[in-house]
Amino acid sequence: MTSPVLAFSAVRLLRIGALLAVSLAAAAAYGTTAERVRLRLQTDSGGLARGGTTSIEAMVDVEPGWHINSHRPTDTFLVPTVLALTLPPDVAVAPPVYPAGVKRTFAFAPGRELLVYDDSFGIATAVTVPADFAAKSVRVVAALRYQACSDTTCTPPATAQTEAALPVVAAESAGGNRGTGARAAGPDFGQWIDRHGVGLTLLLVLALGLGLNLTPCVYPLISVTVAYFGSQAHHRTGRVLLLAGVYVLGITVTFSVLGVAAALSGGLFGAALQQPAVLVAIAGLFVVLALSNFGVYHLQPPAWLLQRASSAVPGVVGAGVMGLTMGVVAAPCVGPVVAGLLVFVGSAQDVRLGLQLFFALGLGMGLPYVALAVAAGRIKRLPRSGEWLVWVEHVLGFVLLGFAAQFVAPLLPEEWRGLLLPAVVAAAGVYLGFVDRAGRQLESFRLVRRSIGLAAVAMALWVASPYEARSAIRWEALASPAIDAARAAGRPVLVDFVAEWCIPCHEMERTTYRDGAVRAEAERFAMLKADITVETPPVLELVQRYGVQGVPTIILFDGSGTEVRRMVGYVGAEQLLTAMQEVR
Repeated sequence: MTSPVLAFSAVRLLRIGALLAVSLAAAAAYGTTAERVRLRLQTDSGGLARGGTTSIEAMVDVEPGWHINSHRPTDTFLVPTVLALTLPPDVAVAPPVYPAGVKRTFAFAPGRELLVYDDSFGIATAVTVPADFAAKSVRVVAALRYQACSDTTCTPPATAQTEAALPVVAAESAGGNRGTGARAAGPDFGQWIDRHGVGLTLLLVLALGLGLNLTPCVYPLISVTVAYFGSQAHHRTGRVLLLAGVYVLGITVTFSVLGVAAALSGGLFGAALQQPAVLVAIAGLFVVLALSNFGVYHLQPPAWLLQRASSAVPGVVGAGVMGLTMGVVAAPCVGPVVAGLLVFVGSAQDVRLGLQLFFALGLGMGLPYVALAVAAGRIKRLPRSGEWLVWVEHVLGFVLLGFAAQFVAPLLPEEWRGLLLPAVVAAAGVYLGFVDRAGRQLESFRLVRRSIGLAAVAMALWVASPYEARSAIRWEALASPAIDAARAAGRPVLVDFVAEWCIPCHEMERTTYRDGAVRAEAERFAMLKADITVETPPVLELVQRYGVQGVPTIILFDGSGTEVRRMVGYVGAEQLLTAMQEVR
């Protein structure tokens, strides 16, 4: 007689075996997704430097015809590409530095650009081996979590792994890598450039430069400077325009030099930006600088420097000198913002970008002088200085707080990172629009304040709320009762297999299922949806039963329950409508 314990064990083994069989069958149905990506480690030197830091790179090869999401994908529902490195406890590794995503458009979303990786690319990092490390090699295990898609289909998230035993050598033998490291892994300003483009970034910096003219330190100088040009040129328009142009050139040259210097020196603190303490310190610096804009304290250059910078020299040379030294005179107001942009450029370590950004900033500061020089005869006077200028300076203070948020964001959990900057924008809208006392007494300015405040709050809410495609179809979950009820009524069935990480699935919700003709035809069907985002045993069983090899997969059944059509990948409205009309 079989004992109860043996019987229980046999039943348990049968269940485990059945679950394993379902899992293997589902994996076979999905295809060998791990083969879509291959991972390997490489270093430019002969090994890891003992007592130093060595740059290494994880090389990723993506199968032709496929792509994977970038580390910072376009939409929050997409699975980001993430590299994890495992090393001995006493060996330090820097956070990975991911390349910028490549902009691609696909057939399922014409005109919509996504940030992806394809072909081959590298993810940089750096390994620091202590001087007293005894072993002759370091075992490095790399795991790349990714999610692959073709032009029409997405496979489930997968992990590619590799490992290597890298020899530990003297620092001199490692190619002189002592003290070097990967590029800064702080705020990913490159991702901003990639998503929004250099053009938009330069326009924003140009607008920032224009805004700096509306600070208490700079605004009173505009009319005085333009009047000085007029007196020097004896009110000849061409001569006034020349002097103003040279003045603006001086401003742009000064700021451009700053931008290039910041980019060239960025490598000095590039590795330091990989340390959380450094990111916190820089964010704290921005907060301290912002306090100056809020009037807690005032930055003031030495009196002798102000006197020398503001001394007027006649002619074109004088106009150029005044432009070159304008930043010194206006330092109490523009200094914090310039310092913030310097750190921005230093983090990017891009000389061309630094030149472009600071040239745009200087041009923004100088354009009003040219415009006013041309229209000097037709403008009686500029609006008087007052509390509204203080309010503008408070706006620039929140710009600095935004910089602080960008630096501290990488230290937060992933789900909080995208909320920090919108929180700063929302706080700025509330404070500047309804709390700030500056400009409150000006009746005409009160409406401007409140309008800008409301706009900032609305923009923050819009940015913080990720767009979720809401289906226009009345879906039911794929389950036996729903299928049985449809079959009993002789009603055709449409089953749609989807996943959160499936880009074509979301695009179909935005396009195909919102088409009026498709929605009307769907009234005749039992519309069932199966979400296979999480590979639980019930999900794997569904995958096996229906033979799903990728998502989206649409299966059409006629009124008798017989499968009559199967479509894998993105399906447009016209194609789906035709297929549905053929089913009875």
